[in-house]
Amino acid sequence: MANNKEHITEKYVTGKGELTGFIALTKPSTKFNKQGIFSTYILLDKKDGEALVNKMKEVRTEQFKKYGKGTKVAELQCNPYEIVNEETGEATPDPKGRYILTAKANAYIENGKIGYRPQIINAKKQPVKNISIGEGTIARLGVTLSGYSVAGKTGVSVKLGMVQIIDLVEYIGGGFSTDMFDEEEGFDGVGEEFDDSPIVTEDGSEEEEEDEEADF
Repeated sequence: MANNKEHITEKYVTGKGELTGFIALTKPSTKFNKQGIFSTYILLDKKDGEALVNKMKEVRTEQFKKYGKGTKVAELQCNPYEIVNEETGEATPDPKGRYILTAKANAYIENGKIGYRPQIINAKKQPVKNISIGEGTIARLGVTLSGYSVAGKTGVSVKLGMVQIIDLVEYIGGGFSTDMFDEEEGFDGVGEEFDDSPIVTEDGSEEEEEDEEADF
């Protein structure tokens, strides 16, 4: 069976969609990969979702023809979205017929430095930095669809390359916003910036310092 690094690739820009679930676009997660992973999920409307699925199938078919002889077809990373009932755990098809796409990129962290990060731009196509991106943000993703034929399977990976923020919803830890508070007389200092910022883990929490007596 095929086990090679040759692959068909194609650049693709999604339609506008809603970012959802765990979002790690400005800071990589290291929970499951020490090199760090940038990732996001995006909800696409039915038309855009189907168009992306068709393109991914085209890439997968070409990959299979050239490099995938003897392999089985792997599932795609873009699928019809399902809504899960939090109480029963039951999943039902999204009434809007939306699709959900998973896009990731390796951060290649080495010696504390990030080797790769997806570029983030605003609606006017200008680069932006140091923004906190939360669920509900409307965006478009620039991805590389890359066919693979390894371990007896032929499929398509989705590498995150660029994110265009159309309508930003900032992430507020703990679900609080300054709008919920009244301005008061009293402390009016701003303090200093933190020396180091924690890396976000895959479950959305922040990694804490290890206890000196912890077992390894």
